[in-house]
Amino acid sequence: MQLDPTTLIFINIANLLAMSLALPLVMGLDLSRAASHVRTSLMLKAGAWMLLAFTTRLAGQWPEPVLATLALALMSLSHVLIFRALSLWLGPRPMGRLLVVLAVATPIGFALSFHNYPVRVGWLSLMLAGQLLIQARATLRPAADSNRRGGWRFLLFGCLFVMAMLMVLRGILGAFFPALSPNFHTPSLVLMLALVGANVTLVLGNIALLAAWREEAQQQLRTLVVTDALTGLLNRKGWAEQAGQALRYAQRHGYPLSLLMFDLDHFKRINDTHGHETGDAALAFFGGLLKCGLRAGDVNARLGGEEFCVLLVHADTAAAQAFDQRLRAELTKSAPQTIPCVIDFSTGHALYSGKDETLESFMARADTALYRAKNAGRGQLVSAETPAS
Repeated sequence: MQLDPTTLIFINIANLLAMSLALPLVMGLDLSRAASHVRTSLMLKAGAWMLLAFTTRLAGQWPEPVLATLALALMSLSHVLIFRALSLWLGPRPMGRLLVVLAVATPIGFALSFHNYPVRVGWLSLMLAGQLLIQARATLRPAADSNRRGGWRFLLFGCLFVMAMLMVLRGILGAFFPALSPNFHTPSLVLMLALVGANVTLVLGNIALLAAWREEAQQQLRTLVVTDALTGLLNRKGWAEQAGQALRYAQRHGYPLSLLMFDLDHFKRINDTHGHETGDAALAFFGGLLKCGLRAGDVNARLGGEEFCVLLVHADTAAAQAFDQRLRAELTKSAPQTIPCVIDFSTGHALYSGKDETLESFMARADTALYRAKNAGRGQLVSAETPAS
């Protein structure tokens, strides 16, 4: 069987259209921003290849440069969207601004050099290779707070890198050896490799992106399982996992840990006087204060009702007391402008005691200190390290 560039282009179009139409069935209509970027990118690529297919029928006519330039603009925009999807999945990615510059420069330079074949081919190949390499780089090294570690990143990297190298080879051939491939419609080994590579990497790359979307969906489901819906803090399940892990790190490395348990004072009275909506607003507000005051590595949770807890890493008793004081000061400052009720809280503190301590015993000591604080008049911190009078 003998293939020609036009046939390969139409195969690519068929693949792209089929995938872009099938994605809503696979992903559903309620997509995340990253998944929406991927789907839109596929549609733009399908449009770009359709325009390129039209140019094969219009060689030498005035619409050819217009359609070819528009095709490159759509292709470049699709690359920007994939980059943004990767940034949402993996954390902020480097060279995003450079990619946008290349995406804008690619069709402009192509249009200006259209009637100079070596310059035109060299320019578009170099620009597209640069875009592909930036995308390939974006698949590597997820951000520290990202849970995306799947093998899809390496598959996508391979697809993008291979296509970038084929673009470089195509550019060298077109710029320095134009007689070997005088136009886009004339078959040449490198052109055929590029078109076959585009079809193969399209399929494999989209498999990788679907795997990324599936990983995102699983992570979102896991987040729902371990997160308190009202406050956005961890729930008991999430707390047990993350606090237990922090405890094991402290046991291994020997640094201090402080556990603070909070209880909003007279919370039932707030619900009875102001209503449950106000009570929920108070809980959400207090949860937001806890989140704003934490450092990297600290763990917080709503254990249920009006009870919250915070695990402070590298924090002794003095550091825990300072955290409690800052929290009270911020509550006094911000609450009157945010919630229609007055809230205060009691705090129980415990300092990690050694390698024999479990999370359950740690929490039990902090909980005992919390009850001491409530019995002593509320609105204060009591530490388990301070003997009861």
